[in-house]
Amino acid sequence: MPDSYHTIGTDQWQILLPGDWAYKPPEGDRDRPAPFYFESADGTKAAYLSVFDRTDPDIPALTALATWRDHEITNLHAMADHQWEILEEWAHEEDGTAISGSDCLARAHGYRILCLRMTRHSWLVRASLHDYECTDYATSQQYFQPIVDSFAPVIA
Repeated sequence: MPDSYHTIGTDQWQILLPGDWAYKPPEGDRDRPAPFYFESADGTKAAYLSVFDRTDPDIPALTALATWRDHEITNLHAMADHQWEILEEWAHEEDGTAISGSDCLARAHGYRILCLRMTRHSWLVRASLHDYECTDYATSQQYFQPIVDSFAPVIA
């Protein structure tokens, strides 16, 4: 378990990442904005954070998150050499903020991805948490649960 955490976010949302995780700038020439990438010191765990403007904020928040979820799951299943299991999914809306998540595991590769999504008003944020060496699911759950629990709106 991490000894310390850093708060990453804006005035509208936040997530806590372990203290040994460092920001890694995107490599190469980028024609479009890249997600923010953070990686653990040993390189076995990582997070991709992306923020988007919602093109149609009149669509119900949970519907918008379901569209993103479907896109993410389709992309996982497009990985030809990985068989992904969706172990758990959740979605809820409270006080104008919707949050959803998908816990995905490619067991044969020891690769776990937690897809987290949050939207409020006109913005949507995605946090994709990766465990590249998930050899013990329970240990991975214990490690990532504080991060998942910290993914929340900032209410002033």
